[in-house]
Amino acid sequence: MSDINRVLLSELLHWYRLQRHDYMNHWQVIMGNLQLNRPEEALRYMRETNSESLEEQKIGQIPEPLLGAVLLGFVIRLRQEGVMATLDFPEEMKQSDFWKDHWREEYVDGFYGYTIEWMEVVSRFKTSKDLYAEVYLFDEPGGLACQFILSDEESVLWDKIITFN
Repeated sequence: MSDINRVLLSELLHWYRLQRHDYMNHWQVIMGNLQLNRPEEALRYMRETNSESLEEQKIGQIPEPLLGAVLLGFVIRLRQEGVMATLDFPEEMKQSDFWKDHWREEYVDGFYGYTIEWMEVVSRFKTSKDLYAEVYLFDEPGGLACQFILSDEESVLWDKIITFN
């Protein structure tokens, strides 16, 4: 197993444990509201927590497992830092055939490295209010590109595009 595979596997186990803990806490809040006969509050809370997982659901639609692992870890790290994140990519990236022509295993090290760099950027702007991250994947001939945009309520703080081909 390669070093990056070990790192990703270890991180995914860590994120799983955190999410399981959060999941159990969510259930306790919902059950508490129901026991206090506050079903509307329970429903509101369920809707809020459901919207948090939408980006993770998108990542699950990408059939390239190494890229999915990197992106999942990145989105969860952002959330842990209080940064709302969105992910957008073309519909064809949901197809396995797309990745046969656009992904090489050596991309994973570089892609993971960029997410670490981007988290360092996020830490530089921690004092800003309401940080928001946008991640875009683009089709490149024989590869792909990724754009990371970090914003606050007033302006774009960071915008970087990387290309793999």
